Parts: sequence; structure tokens; C-alpha cells
Amino acid sequence: MFLLVAAGMVVAVAGIQSCKSASQTSSSKMLKFNLEQGKGYDYDMVWDLDTKMGDQLTTVSLTALYSMNIASIDDNIRSVSTAYKSIRMSMNVMGMQLEMDSDKPLQDTAAGSGKENPLAMMNKVMKGIVGKRFIIKVDEEGKVLEVTGFERIINDMVDSMGLDESIKIQVMASMKDQFSDQTIKDQFAQVFTIFPNKEIKVGDSWEKTYSTGGKMAATYTTTYKVKEIEGDHVTLTTNTKIGSESGQREIEGTQTGNIIVDSKTGLMINAEFDQDFDVNAEGQTVEVKGKGRIKGKAN
Repeated sequence: MFLLVAAGMVVAVAGIQSCKSASQTSSSKMLKFNLEQGKGYDYDMVWDLDTKMGDQLTTVSLTALYSMNIASIDDNIRSVSTAYKSIRMSMNVMGMQLEMDSDKPLQDTAAGSGKENPLAMMNKVMKGIVGKRFIIKVDEEGKVLEVTGFERIINDMVDSMGLDESIKIQVMASMKDQFSDQTIKDQFAQVFTIFPNKEIKVGDSWEKTYSTGGKMAATYTTTYKVKEIEGDHVTLTTNTKIGSESGQREIEGTQTGNIIVDSKTGLMINAEFDQDFDVNAEGQTVEVKGKGRIKGKAN
């Protein structure tokens, strides 16, 4: 009797799954960048990178929490008012563990030595960035058209620190390597540039390409494929080729991932990525392996 009941349950579950699969296969959703005006959204991004050059291994972990709302919509282009809520960065370089956290200010002098703490100044700037708003303009395909206001935030912060001119120049250059209008644009290209701006169903695929600038300039060409549709949630698989066309650094590699998107708004609810690429510069090769995690939620 137990075996019959168990067999019946298996058949029932299989039937339900078959109906579910058929429903998912036949359903379609409009998929575009459609965050709603008047609502708030948070994005939590984490990137862990291991870089290896010869026998030297360096690990970097960057966590950033962003707050967003739609300031305006003009000709289907959304102006996304954005601010950092927190920033954390940790590095292990040549056996030294370095930590910076906008929520935990560092002492101006290194513990026990009385010497100036080189990370304290950077940490102050990071803390000063938190809460300052800048604008990201995005179209319905998720293309990041423009980022404005972030470099002004950096300039104002460094100016307010009263540094000697030579130190000020060094701090400004270091900060703009990590935080600038271009780096912000590059960061959000991966979050937003995913949409076909059309009706999609299970099995559909499309391709998107975007380029990043700066010292690690590269082109990312990604094939997105619809794996599953359940309610308003669309699950996508991603396969990316990473390459560089010119410049001092040659970059080549791949990235794979899985993404869950809310089809009503285009909010990236959850995403996980694996990166594997090489950077060749000045006759040396740096191997980079990374993992990224992105979580989005509506407030």
C-alpha cells in the first residue's frame, strides 16, 4: 500500500511539474528596464577577486550598498538618483591585510606605531561619499547612457580635507581610480545592460555588448538565455566573452552567471557570476578569478 501511495505521489508530482513546465514554456513576459517612479530600490553588490602574478597572490573583496529612486522619466529614459549607503573594501597584499569600511572610521595613526595610517585618509573619503546623490541615466534596454555628479562629490570631499597640494593630487588620483563617473557607469553596465526590451519566453536568447574604460578597459559580449519564467520572475543564464581591442593591457577571458529579474520593473533580484580572465601587460600575465553577487530589493 505504501509503495502504491508513493508511486501515486510521484505520478502526481510529475503531472504537476509537467503542467508547470508547459505553463512556463507557453507564458511570455515583457522584459525591459522599468523601475517605477516614486519607489525606492536597494542594490547590494559584492565582488571577490583573486589575482595571481607568478607566485604572488592578491585577494580583493569589495562590497557596496546603493540606494536608488527614479527622479524623472523623459522619453523612456530614466534618471536614477543614486547614493552609496555603505562601502567596504578588504585586500590581502604580500601578506598584509588591509581593511576599509565607511561604517568604521580608521584611526589617523597606525596602532602601536604612532605613524600616520595611510588608509585613514582614503577611509575618510569613502565615508564622505556615503549619502551623496548622483544621477545615472538609463534607457529601456538598460544601457547606461550617462553618469553625472559623482566626480563633483569626490572633488568636494577632497577639497574639504585641507590637504597639502601634493598630497591632494595623490589622493584625488587614487580615488578616481576607484570612484568616478566612468567607473560608476562601468559598474552598473553589468546590472542594467541585460534587457531585450521585448516579449520573451523560455528558450529565447539575445546578445548584449558593452565596454568599460579606465586601466582595465575591456569589451563584454554576453548571450542571455531564458531558463525559467515563474510568475513575474524571469531566470536567465549568461555567457560572456571578455576581451580588449587595444591599449596597454590585453584582456581575454569568460564570465558565466545566473540572474533572476522581476519582469514588472526590471529589478535584478539575485545574480551570481564567475569570472576567469588573463591580463597581459609589459610582458607579464596576471591571472584573475572572480565571483560576483548582486541582490536587489524594492523598498
